[in-house]
Amino acid sequence: MKGRIVMCAVALSLALLPSAAAARPVRIGFGGGMSVPVSDAENAFKNGFHGKAMVQWEAPVLPLGLRGSVGYSQLDLKSAATGVDNKAKILSGLANVSYGFPVGPVKPYILAGVGAFNIKTEVAGTGSTSQTKFGIDGGAGVQFKLGGIAGFIEGKVENIFTDQGLSTAIGSSQEFKTLIIPVTFGIFF
Repeated sequence: MKGRIVMCAVALSLALLPSAAAARPVRIGFGGGMSVPVSDAENAFKNGFHGKAMVQWEAPVLPLGLRGSVGYSQLDLKSAATGVDNKAKILSGLANVSYGFPVGPVKPYILAGVGAFNIKTEVAGTGSTSQTKFGIDGGAGVQFKLGGIAGFIEGKVENIFTDQGLSTAIGSSQEFKTLIIPVTFGIFF
């Protein structure tokens, strides 16, 4: 009887070995999409675009994951006159924790994190200003299988803790709250 239990345990282990080797806990991803300013940022910026590069680690047994990302966003300033190229460029580095809900080939997830955002505004005639600020983000997404890779769609809210310095750069006399919603489409290898 003990021999049969041991044989069954060995057979089960060998059967699961190829699937465990195929599951990669560390993945590299790329994505991009539209950046939508909201709240006070909506009064200063037009919709823009962004791109991101990510490294993601998913726990083999738990539905938790860690993600590091570097992103670049560009938004036009609303106060720009016709033919004048005034822009805000945001370079970000974020660390996120995610929690996935495995429900088959489609995997919804939530994530939240912290990071740094360097905001550079270029205003014609006055030059450019740059400042690095702390920020937080959070959102939700859906990951789905595409053969050996995984596609994803996610939306987040990025809250950048800006102050009067950025308000002066864009020509505002009041304190400025920067909230941006990036909607990202991408893949993980």
